[in-house]
Amino acid sequence: MTETLPHVVAFGEVLWDEFPEGVRLGGAPANFAVHCASMGARVSLVSRVGTDDRGREALDRLRGRGVDVGFVQEDGERPTGRGRVTVRDGRPAYEIVEGVAWDAIGWEPRLMSLAQAADVVCFGTLAQRSGPSREALRRFAGACRGACLRVLDINFRQSYHSETIVRESLGLSNVLKLSDEEVPFLRGYLKGADDDGAFLNEVRERFEIETVALTLGAQGCRVLGPEGDLRVPAAPRKVVNTVGAGDAFTAAFILNRLAGRDAFTCADRANGAGGYVTTQDSATPELPEEFGVFG
Repeated sequence: MTETLPHVVAFGEVLWDEFPEGVRLGGAPANFAVHCASMGARVSLVSRVGTDDRGREALDRLRGRGVDVGFVQEDGERPTGRGRVTVRDGRPAYEIVEGVAWDAIGWEPRLMSLAQAADVVCFGTLAQRSGPSREALRRFAGACRGACLRVLDINFRQSYHSETIVRESLGLSNVLKLSDEEVPFLRGYLKGADDDGAFLNEVRERFEIETVALTLGAQGCRVLGPEGDLRVPAAPRKVVNTVGAGDAFTAAFILNRLAGRDAFTCADRANGAGGYVTTQDSATPELPEEFGVFG
């Protein structure tokens, strides 16, 4: 356990997920931020929302869950992000609206000190679909200390990814998290071995990534890194839906690593957190105390 709380930064989209039964706050970075805060970390979110009712409500809800929203920019021209979600067999499909506030996250001088103070920055590919947000992310990641964990949580959504974005994002990161469903997309961009383990080790070597965490749904996860190639099973769960489960997994994996735990324990606890979220009808449910890491 560390004496001071680690400072985690989530960078990227905040949006409202429009389900057939109602609207819920979402976006992978926002979900990740909420889960990290629930587990006891100090968390800041870098994003952008509109100066509309949904933007104000998003900030209020995030603040209420312990997330520092002081670095969330406000946009008087673009609306707060939104996306339409359908769930089939527990798995979500997304239709994400373009031209929204998080497409215009801009670099600000005050982000320099935040980057230099960060112990972790977590980002994905979706927020890089527009030039301004992509450039701001690159400047932010470039300003981070060498000891900072730069976590790429790849999120292939619709057509909002490319070989250039994938390669540049891998070059910025030292930890990669992805799902088994995302491996074929990654292989399509990078080429490489047909065997997933061999392919991901090639990615590690090529981009100097220390650790790859691969989620395998009900089968748990696989971690490739300095401690070897570990397969960590998950407990059976009655799945309601999987929205937000990957974000809880990432949060638990990274925070347990910051707490000094070995790779197997990090993965096991991450499986538990992600699995719990699949049993809840929410991407960011209140987590039981057993998932706490700090505090």
